[in-house]
Amino acid sequence: MKTFKVSIDAIIFTITNPIKGTNSSVITGAIKYCVPRLLIVLIILVLLCIIDYRINNHLVMQTKIKRLNLSINITQITRVVLALCCIVSLILSVVYVDHHYDLFNYVKLKNQSSNLYEQYYINPDDAEIVLSNENGKKKNLIHIYLESMETTYASTEAGGYQTTNYMPYLTQLANENISFSHTNKLGGFRNTTGTTWTIGSILSQTAGVPFSFPVDGNSMDTYKNFAPGLTNLGDILEDFGYNQMFLCGSDGDFAGRKTYFKQHGNYEVLDYYQAIKKNYIDKDYKVWWGFEDEILYKIAQNELLNNLTKKDQPFNLTMLTVDTHHFEGYTCKLCGSSYSEKTANVVSCADKQIYNFVQWCKYQDFYEDTVIIITGDHPRMDSCLVENTNGNNRRIYNCFINCDIANNLNTQYRTFTSMDIFPTTLSALGFSWNGNRLGLGTDMFSNEKTLAEELGYSYFNTELAKRSNYYLKNFS
Repeated sequence: MKTFKVSIDAIIFTITNPIKGTNSSVITGAIKYCVPRLLIVLIILVLLCIIDYRINNHLVMQTKIKRLNLSINITQITRVVLALCCIVSLILSVVYVDHHYDLFNYVKLKNQSSNLYEQYYINPDDAEIVLSNENGKKKNLIHIYLESMETTYASTEAGGYQTTNYMPYLTQLANENISFSHTNKLGGFRNTTGTTWTIGSILSQTAGVPFSFPVDGNSMDTYKNFAPGLTNLGDILEDFGYNQMFLCGSDGDFAGRKTYFKQHGNYEVLDYYQAIKKNYIDKDYKVWWGFEDEILYKIAQNELLNNLTKKDQPFNLTMLTVDTHHFEGYTCKLCGSSYSEKTANVVSCADKQIYNFVQWCKYQDFYEDTVIIITGDHPRMDSCLVENTNGNNRRIYNCFINCDIANNLNTQYRTFTSMDIFPTTLSALGFSWNGNRLGLGTDMFSNEKTLAEELGYSYFNTELAKRSNYYLKNFS
């Protein structure tokens, strides 16, 4: 709780899946915090055992009867006290976890069934998706997932919670383009159960469902199929002839991202190791989770100019940044020191880099036929910059650029989730289908109420937390 502000489902997902590809500082930080405390407890227990042993075997200048009575009494008392301490410690630990993570309610909901999917899920395979552009030309897509990018980093005047706007360029992009908000200022969407960590959010934004696979039956390191029954954005765009790439500055295998993108859309996955193979970085180069966002954007520019735009296909370039990842973020050589807090400088740097990349895209030949979507993935997972914010009011950034959409959009005072990004993305590209929903998401350009608006966010989120037989049967 002192380091990471995460949900119980995110914790369970993390501890039950491999940590291959994790930034080592996350592990070393945990070791440095936990090991000294464990050693202190261990030393105390060893000392108590030694005292107990000496009482039993080495009391001198006492008669055998006195020694026996004394040793029995002290030993019994010691062992009863230790046993009680263990019991009390366990109870307090459970109470602490339940207080902060609502553990009992989590277990309770997992043992209840929901028919949410039977009632509201729209299978993309049955939606008759067609291209509805007037000229019939398929638009390219560049979707940039900004790690932990929430609108809380903006100033209160702009719609955030800071005295200084640490994301002025993203604020500008939102104001100049299409951005949906829960207020009349800069705002965004809410995460739900199963979407509060990166792969969960990516799944929801590309398939319209949260991550609700059983951790023991769909373990990331052992299963060969990632949601084989699920049809997502990558599957749809592949059917329409798109050439697709997923670019990230870390190990693509982390949390099963490579498997997900390869099996749903046949993406080329250009991760840390592929960047080495393609000579973008040296084989011994590694910072943070692999390489920093400065290199990520350079690779993206090169791949766009020399690869994706050279093929006679529309393209989908999906990118995931990493510099703003917890804990505190990574300070690259582009980051200044204008602010006293490290994370403020990192966010400000990320803000400038994404803006510069968008501006670069605008001067390229492919831009006219390209939709650029910028979204965060989940709320910040540490307390940096967000320590005193109201968790219920924290929202994730979104911006849709270069979309041929009518101007009479309902973009303000909306209640929406990451699942609504899925159909909205297809709509932004010029696709249409029967109705305005796909998965559990709603096309925000349609002005139809989202499920979070229709059902109420609390009820919707509670139902998502329950077990769904439909989900397990059709998506696993």
